[in-house]
Amino acid sequence: MSTYPKYLREFACFDDISDEKIEKIAQFSDAVCYPANTLLFREGDVGTKLYFLRSGEVEVLFNIGEEGQVRVDTLSSEDIAGCSAIIEPFQYTASERCLTDVEVLEIDNLALRELMEEDCPLGLIIQKQVIKMMMKRILDYRMNVLLT
Repeated sequence: MSTYPKYLREFACFDDISDEKIEKIAQFSDAVCYPANTLLFREGDVGTKLYFLRSGEVEVLFNIGEEGQVRVDTLSSEDIAGCSAIIEPFQYTASERCLTDVEVLEIDNLALRELMEEDCPLGLIIQKQVIKMMMKRILDYRMNVLLT
């Protein structure tokens, strides 16, 4: 399991990370393609991977009681799926399924967390960037709700 460091550079959350550290992350990352309708992960499962979308679309589904799974968002290129995997309790907070064929960079969550704990400045950079992306997603979602 290893990918080209240049693939990681496609994502803004890696902009402020040195080439040396990108090389380390690339060692436990892999470029993978999934066909449409593939379930990447299920809400409540232990978060084993982060998914950085290179192409395609993924739907975000929440389990809403009797209504079952409801689509609450759609992710596309340059989005991250499975961010909750790096935050305790390290579980996915939604289910995510491929709407189209997708290409992702899968990053092993356990290896990334270990590297983040070992290299606290790197961990802080990654957390800041992921939080920044998640805040943008929340604000975009809020605006979409208000406009509908």
